[in-house]
Amino acid sequence: MRRHMTETWDRPPPNVPTAELFEQWLPQAFVAAGLRAPPGAPRLRVSISGATAGAWDLDARGDSLAVASAGRESPDIWLRLSEADLRVALGADDPDLPAIAPAGWSIRDLLVVQPADVDLVRQVSGRIAVEIQGRRRRRWVLDVGFGAAGVSAGRPRTTVRLDAPTFEGLRQGAIAPMQPLMDGRLKIEGDRALAMQLLLLVGSRLSRR
Repeated sequence: MRRHMTETWDRPPPNVPTAELFEQWLPQAFVAAGLRAPPGAPRLRVSISGATAGAWDLDARGDSLAVASAGRESPDIWLRLSEADLRVALGADDPDLPAIAPAGWSIRDLLVVQPADVDLVRQVSGRIAVEIQGRRRRRWVLDVGFGAAGVSAGRPRTTVRLDAPTFEGLRQGAIAPMQPLMDGRLKIEGDRALAMQLLLLVGSRLSRR
């Protein structure tokens, strides 16, 4: 592996090819950080659209993370996003979008389920899209399916939309996760119960930063 790949295990090199990111950097970062997957950790699939499109299955067991091209076996969670939005999630600057990851988080925090989240994740079932509305019509979009119902769904049954300032307040912990829902800054189209499940999961993660 090239030297630049091991300079830090918190953030991948900004220009690392997408396939190399998943297949080489992420498994080595998992081991280098001394992580252990919790019992019952869900199997994750990540599908990336764009110039370097691809889909990968991530299976964390014990002290290792296996990554392979997406297979026939259904995952427990399926994330879909564009290459550009993946880069923003990893910390790339976009003048029209806020930072996505909370301060101090690494890609491992975003893609590896923590022990305290296993039961919460298992309770979420369905496919949901999250849209962060930036400047000049730029949007950051994450489409995620949970459980058999969400993974097999043809499209999201719920869409959660919020603007960049509201998301930034949530990311920094300045706004309580449920507050934008109560005052209308967070808009839900479709199944509100599914959106509430996701908000509870996100709130749980943010509270343990």
